[in-house]
Amino acid sequence: MTQWFFILADSELELIPKEIVNERSILNNARARGKAPEKLLLDASHHHPAFARLPDSERRGRPDIVHFFLMLCIDSDLSLEGKLHAFVHTRNNDVIAVKPETRLPPHYPRFVGLIESLYEQRVVPSRENALLELRNEVPLEVLVKALKPDEVLVLTPAELQTPLLEIFAPLKDVERVVVIIGGFSKGDFRSDLSKFKHTKVSLGPRLQKVWTVTYKLFSAIQYAGKAPEAKVKDAGKAPEAKVKDAGKTPEEKVKATKPSKPRRAPKKKEE
Repeated sequence: MTQWFFILADSELELIPKEIVNERSILNNARARGKAPEKLLLDASHHHPAFARLPDSERRGRPDIVHFFLMLCIDSDLSLEGKLHAFVHTRNNDVIAVKPETRLPPHYPRFVGLIESLYEQRVVPSRENALLELRNEVPLEVLVKALKPDEVLVLTPAELQTPLLEIFAPLKDVERVVVIIGGFSKGDFRSDLSKFKHTKVSLGPRLQKVWTVTYKLFSAIQYAGKAPEAKVKDAGKAPEAKVKDAGKTPEEKVKATKPSKPRRAPKKKEE
């Protein structure tokens, strides 16, 4: 049985950086929440006025991307079948390991509070029941090597789209597969991908949303695991009849399906 390890890499999840901890928008938000500003998660929706002083400001402060990713992972069929292990790797090389039985709050503010508690306590809810565990100073290549994968796939935009079913169908008998998705809304990976062997997989030239990419991957994995090899090869190809009907209006298609009426012989004129 294949074990899948999904990593959201270089995700923009971090506490308030010290260079903006005294900015007005940060202090106001900390006061409203009754917390010290340095213990808040950086969030572009609340702290954007302070972003001018941050490098890479156009992509930082996106805990919501992590929330979407983890909710999809935990609610997937792979997770319910015990085949999926989710990890979050951040721009600062923090790694969050998520146990499959974890149930995250769907309400985003509660999720933010949970992750802030994780940064304080290192594990939640407790050391005896560590559903979420935080580790610091773990570069992406260290995490990948620690998982001892047989195959590593990295999702990256490219002009030539990779047929997902052709990628996943041969992996049905592979024991450990790591799938890496970029956890950012703009730009490229900050981590050096050349430090570990991997195969690049593309869904097309545009940078798609993390939740869109994750959903497509789960769908392809589930289909490739159940579909016969012949169907996998033919996936996406239109049958000949559909090709012939392409471009026809609904009325023309209906006419084409109606049986033609037999022609009657002309009546003879009476003499």
